[in-house]
Amino acid sequence: MTKLTIVQTEFLKILKSFMRDKAYALPEDFAGLEELFLMAQKHQMTAAVYEQIRGDRIWQTADYRVLFQSWKRSTIRDVMLQVQRAEGFLAVYEKLCATEIKPLVVKGFICRNMYSKPDYRISGDEDILVSRGDFAKCDEILRQAGFQRPEPEGEGLPYEIPYVNTANGVYIELHFSLFPESSDAYGHLNEEFALVHEHCICEEIQGKKIWTLGPTEHLFYLICHSFKHFLHSGFGLRQVCDMVMMAERWGERIDWNDLQERLGRLNMKTYWDALVQIGVEYFGFSYAKACYPVYLRNEQVDCGMLLEDLLDSGIYGDSSMERKHSSNMTLTAAAGGKANTAASLKNSLFPDEEYMQKSFPWLKKCPWLLPVAYGIRICRYLKVSGRKNGSEDGAKDQRSSVQIGVERVELLRQYDIIE
Repeated sequence: MTKLTIVQTEFLKILKSFMRDKAYALPEDFAGLEELFLMAQKHQMTAAVYEQIRGDRIWQTADYRVLFQSWKRSTIRDVMLQVQRAEGFLAVYEKLCATEIKPLVVKGFICRNMYSKPDYRISGDEDILVSRGDFAKCDEILRQAGFQRPEPEGEGLPYEIPYVNTANGVYIELHFSLFPESSDAYGHLNEEFALVHEHCICEEIQGKKIWTLGPTEHLFYLICHSFKHFLHSGFGLRQVCDMVMMAERWGERIDWNDLQERLGRLNMKTYWDALVQIGVEYFGFSYAKACYPVYLRNEQVDCGMLLEDLLDSGIYGDSSMERKHSSNMTLTAAAGGKANTAASLKNSLFPDEEYMQKSFPWLKKCPWLLPVAYGIRICRYLKVSGRKNGSEDGAKDQRSSVQIGVERVELLRQYDIIE
């Protein structure tokens, strides 16, 4: 069994109550409110957690009055901004749909509206998938609506372009593919979504018609998207909550056999089985509601190691620089399909010059200083920051990027992602 701290246990229970739209009360002797706030913040679920415990008697304690007011203000601000962004997004989305474009909305906006209180499930951006041939028309509409974007680098279009509207805070990522084609570790996943425009559906959300992926492909995409971040430096529990909500809400329309066949072919089945078990054990995932076939269930898989990684990682694996730096090891292992620690470490410490220029822009003007940049990178990788890891005793995480990378490569092997 996974040994969770008291704060981690309460955090999971609170998320479950938010998903199920049920009231929740903290234990009478609970003394980890500050730590709970930091954990919710790390997973970008502070508004949801506050909403579930705002009426708890724990706030009557004088020691927590300052935290209560601060948490309350941040929740009100986040929810108001979320409402504003949602309205701004729907307004420009209507303009896109008024043309012959059929922009497919994925992830955030769709997932958020599966909760009883969608505005408390905060997301900072909205993702839209269109064909590359629709770029000029979309770009014109977005710019006329007050959105700004950076100029694409190099020839052709990248797999996504970010747009931001400073007037209403709406941030849109306009996708032409769902994954970077250049990635050796997961670029091939785009092949799985070649027919999404043919299989798309139209949902009514907040009185508006929204085009999105079909149920099977959308859940499959959420799994693949989490997998992408898992191969980097990890992802948080909010994505698991979203997958559970979608699986139950759209279960009748999901082709579970097709989903399992795809996941098995891509070495992601055990990984998904572990996510399902986390859903069952901690978030009340209902096989019945999801119409999940008995013969596809794998209740023997150990989800503990994955849960620990998710709790530690934060929303997109950015809980520490050491964890973020470790991503090259897992990506190299995934691309090669083997837990070759030596090769993974070599690639992490000595990536190609183009990659190094992202972290050391001065290499573009002084390429002969590449050995110096490698030296700095190695020092960073071996450095231990001593950040607190969220344990009850306040112990510090003394793992370097290399140590975290080695452990996470082993995690890929444990879940049959690599040999």
